[in-house]
Amino acid sequence: MDKLRQEYLLSYDVENNKIRTGIFRELGKYGLRAVQKSVFWGYLTQAELAAIKRYLTASLESSDKVFITQSNFNRRGQSYFLGHGTGEFTDWPESDVI
Repeated sequence: MDKLRQEYLLSYDVENNKIRTGIFRELGKYGLRAVQKSVFWGYLTQAELAAIKRYLTASLESSDKVFITQSNFNRRGQSYFLGHGTGEFTDWPESDVI
């Protein structure tokens, strides 16, 4: 994986269906993968992360919540996969990342 990309886990709690659908589509444009309906995982550059944060800030309503954290599922650290196979958190070819 490109050293400029960091691994992230992002989850959100958004009430409005239209906003929630827009967020789902937007995150997919950056190559993030949905591991649950409102939980995404993948690699982002700092510029991509900043663009996602701008999009979310402009889109969210006051009661909505988003959690973004760096993750380490592909590093040798303490990562636990309960209900998920480790294959769901593997690297993909750079050509698959938008």
